[in-house]
Amino acid sequence: MGSDAKPRRRPVEAIGSRTQRSIECERRVRNALARLTKKGVPFTVEDVCDLAGVSKTFIYDKRRPLLTQAVILARDTSQDTPTEPATEELGAATASWRERAINAEALAKSLRKTLRDRDDRISDLIGQLFDPQGNHLAEQNAELRRLMRTLHEKLRAGEEESAKLRRSLASARANVKHERERNVTALTAGTSYSHS
Repeated sequence: MGSDAKPRRRPVEAIGSRTQRSIECERRVRNALARLTKKGVPFTVEDVCDLAGVSKTFIYDKRRPLLTQAVILARDTSQDTPTEPATEELGAATASWRERAINAEALAKSLRKTLRDRDDRISDLIGQLFDPQGNHLAEQNAELRRLMRTLHEKLRAGEEESAKLRRSLASARANVKHERERNVTALTAGTSYSHS
């Protein structure tokens, strides 16, 4: 091969295609890094390669030093602080329980106030059970309740008796009507015999 041998030229399309594939692979690696970091579990470079569908050679390629540094930094961070997500989760749970405790205390305070108001109302009502001379009216109230119960029982008995009498009256009216019809029939039959 002499000096007159020219180097072979690569087609522009092939270079463009390889560049596009390289950009797409880099995007997949960055997406894989984001997903693994979001999970919060320790991972290796092999895990990134498997998830992105690229080889380790692609990640360690000297033409992409920023990508290599990003993958190594993310890997080291994930393996150095495996307890961070657990700590964050514990902090969130603690905050949630703290908020629940504050809400429960507010509810308990509200219920205690309601009970105090109810006790005050009961005291007022008990005070009203006494007449102006200071005599307790509980016995009179009990007597009134017994009287009301007795009156209700008598009213019910009276209504039952009234219903019984109405039924008896209706039966008597039906009997009278039947007797009249029979008498009319007998009279008409007797009159027809006398005409013939």
